[in-house]
Amino acid sequence: MKKITLLLGVLGLSMTMAAQTKITFESDAIGSSGGVTPVWSAGTVDVVANTYTTGNPSSKALHVLNTDYLGLYFTNLPLPAGAESMYSKIKAKYLIIGGADTGYPTLEIFSSPNSYTMGATEKIGEVAWAGLWGNAEIGVWKTVEFTFANATLTPIPAGNLVLKLSKSSCEYLIDDVELVPIPVATPIFTLADFESNTIGDNLNMRRWSPTDATATVEANPTIPTEKSAHILATNWNSALRMNIVLPAGKVLANYNKLTFDVYLNNLDGTDNVYKNTEVYVGDTKVIDIQAAGVANAWETRNFTLDNLAGGNAFILDIGINTNKANYYLDNIKLTEINTGLTKNTINPLMIYCAGNTLRISEIVNQVDVYNVEGRLMVSAKNTSNVDVAILERGIYIIKAIKDGQNYISKVVK
Repeated sequence: MKKITLLLGVLGLSMTMAAQTKITFESDAIGSSGGVTPVWSAGTVDVVANTYTTGNPSSKALHVLNTDYLGLYFTNLPLPAGAESMYSKIKAKYLIIGGADTGYPTLEIFSSPNSYTMGATEKIGEVAWAGLWGNAEIGVWKTVEFTFANATLTPIPAGNLVLKLSKSSCEYLIDDVELVPIPVATPIFTLADFESNTIGDNLNMRRWSPTDATATVEANPTIPTEKSAHILATNWNSALRMNIVLPAGKVLANYNKLTFDVYLNNLDGTDNVYKNTEVYVGDTKVIDIQAAGVANAWETRNFTLDNLAGGNAFILDIGINTNKANYYLDNIKLTEINTGLTKNTINPLMIYCAGNTLRISEIVNQVDVYNVEGRLMVSAKNTSNVDVAILERGIYIIKAIKDGQNYISKVVK
């Protein structure tokens, strides 16, 4: 039934990372400019302690005293040429403190090669006042977003980000200025959907004897124009058997989720609903979980795969463990390990090997070390140093998790 690049770090013994995609001011000194240059002599900027924590728990923010339509030139936030093909939007948090001109401002956005021009050929677009703030919302953090698809310049020229609040006299805070990369879909590999089979095809089964269970390609019970595998079993531990060949270069450890659709017939003589789902890789049972199930309706079941052994080709068995089975299976899929990265995510961490120690520039919540075949070799939590003495010399993929964000790097030991 049809229901409806990872960016690797620089290879080497050490890594230096640049080109941030999010400015938070957390590491900037109080009183500094936070890497922001005022455009023209139209006001001042300085990093201050954030005393307005509702809606923004950051400890610091950039304070802006705008006296004449001040533009903010972000020296540390470059926009590459054609940014609209790399990023989906710009986000920033604003809070109006006061001033003589505070009502419903327009935010203008530029990509400028310098800190003093904001011309028509550099203006990407603007965010109108609607839904942003008004005079009654002074002292309230608001998140402003501009979608690159709405850019007036296509392609966007190379430069640095400039944000100009179109007000003649306004004091405000700004924080969490971010370029949001265009997401890359997590690769999904379909093991079987039976659409290329012929109605009546007999499929392989895991079973004790040939009379214990059958699997036959039949019309989908709810969409007759599609096909599914119909499983009948009179003995326990019967399952649909599939000979799996993964895409070239992939092994089972590259995948962390198995999903499939199941339709449990609730007929006289059947006993499908309150039974365990069993999954085998070869002769090893890797999943044995009881699910209540939904009678006479399709449901999607999701199972996490935790670093399973299995090469590029293997046997996979899926079944409901009952001696009175009458159900359908469809859309059996594997999902690759989701790094949470997008193709333009920049790694802010410096990650490198020093002898038998993997060093990370900051403490991370978790770090996983994979070999080039995608097999997990070492894992550690809440650390910036990982013992990798057990690893042979070679190239390794590092996945570091910090504050809910995943970062990928490649290192050489």
